[in-house]
Order: sequence, then structure tokens, then C-alpha cells
Amino acid sequence: MMRLLCRIVGSALCFIGIIGMLTPIPFGLIFFVIGLIFLIPTTPSVARGVRWARSRIGFFDRAMDMATRAAPAPYRRVLRRTEVGGYDW
Repeated sequence: MMRLLCRIVGSALCFIGIIGMLTPIPFGLIFFVIGLIFLIPTTPSVARGVRWARSRIGFFDRAMDMATRAAPAPYRRVLRRTEVGGYDW
């Protein structure tokens, strides 16, 4: 039940984040990263997709790296699962 709830909340936040990135004030990235924090531990395909995107899109990798460094320790551990270096924490 908790896994399903995390998937629903994460998906909603990612959707809001994508819509928010299209506005003049780009607060969408914050919602998108928070949504990914919910989705990465509960959905392995999302973790693989984020890892793939980080290896191909430099801007996305830099943004995720900045978010990882700014996040508190428990969330930093979740975001480090998607680093391109091949590490799976």
C-alpha cells in the first residue's frame, strides 16, 4: 500500500514539475526532483530511466548533481542510486 501511495504521489509531483518547467518561473524542477525522490526507490524502471537520462543529457545530470548535493542525507542516498558512475548504493 505504501509503495503504491509513493508511486502516485511521485507521479503527480513529476507531472506538476513538467508543467511547471514550461512556465516563466521554473519552479518545476524542484517538484520534478521531489517526485523522483518518491519514484526512484519504489520503481526500478524509473531509476534505470533516470540513470539513462543522466548519461545522455548533460544539463539534466548537472541539475540532478546539484539537487543531490543540496538534499538532506536520506534523500541524497536515494538520488545517488542514479549517478552515472555505475554505482548502485
